[in-house]
Amino acid sequence: MLEITNVSQSFRTGFWLRLTPILHDISLEVPRGSITGFLGPNGAGKTTLIHLIMSIRRPRLGTIRLSGLDVSLPEARLKMGYLPERPYFYEHLTGEQLLYFFGRLSGLADGVIAGRIPKVLDRVGMSHARHRELRAYSKGMLQRIGIAQAILGDPEFLVLDEPMSGLDPFGRKEIRELIQDLGSEGRTIFFSSHIIPDVEALCDRVALIQKGRLIGSGPIRELLGQEAKAVEIAFSNLDESAASSVAQWQKLHRTPDGLWRGKLEGSNQASPAASKILALGGLLAEISPQRPSLEEWFTRDRAPE
Repeated sequence: MLEITNVSQSFRTGFWLRLTPILHDISLEVPRGSITGFLGPNGAGKTTLIHLIMSIRRPRLGTIRLSGLDVSLPEARLKMGYLPERPYFYEHLTGEQLLYFFGRLSGLADGVIAGRIPKVLDRVGMSHARHRELRAYSKGMLQRIGIAQAILGDPEFLVLDEPMSGLDPFGRKEIRELIQDLGSEGRTIFFSSHIIPDVEALCDRVALIQKGRLIGSGPIRELLGQEAKAVEIAFSNLDESAASSVAQWQKLHRTPDGLWRGKLEGSNQASPAASKILALGGLLAEISPQRPSLEEWFTRDRAPE
């Protein structure tokens, strides 16, 4: 749905207004119906690229297209919804008034806005606060009303810049579930984050940017590999000598609840070890493949900023 081709961006900085490169030859595709996480350290260029996608700025080099249309065209912009990283909302407005204000800015007819406001408020779980002024909203409520304005025009493509930044664990869980629900409706969602577990929990695809360069992108399963690099087995009812004799454990320890937990290199050792545990009179509690995490992939061989 989104095609970014050889995009570079620079800004003029300093007393002499010299060009400072920010993005370097970025090419990225976001398939229709996907939830794509855009990962990178602070200052890596995530928000700059999002501003280019939303046509807030124009790239110095390269093209960005949505459904084959240049993102600067009104026809493309009508397909988009956007939540900035630091949205500014007029605190004296109520949630309903805010949505009406943004609907008018988007060019929606009054009748269309009036029909959609109750639906989007219900969709983000904010119907109860529609008449409450925004100054009384919590951070999580502001994020929800921000997503409500982003989907007011029923966009096909939703861009969220750090949607869970600054939220407590409960607020992050709420926004994660909301993004999952929006994705299940068939929307294509592209959101930036530096919180790796959020991306791993939500996304089927990921793109990694560092120092303005795209380091990698694609389906998470392909990037991480599907083959388990190790396996962990939990079992009980064996003494220390018997537990140690089961296999050539990489690591073996006893947990406070009385279970032995042992780690084996390679998933092919799991079946023989499990058979021996049972033959010795042990009880199997769990066999868990240990696949690489997105955090391991993100930090592997990456130089710090």
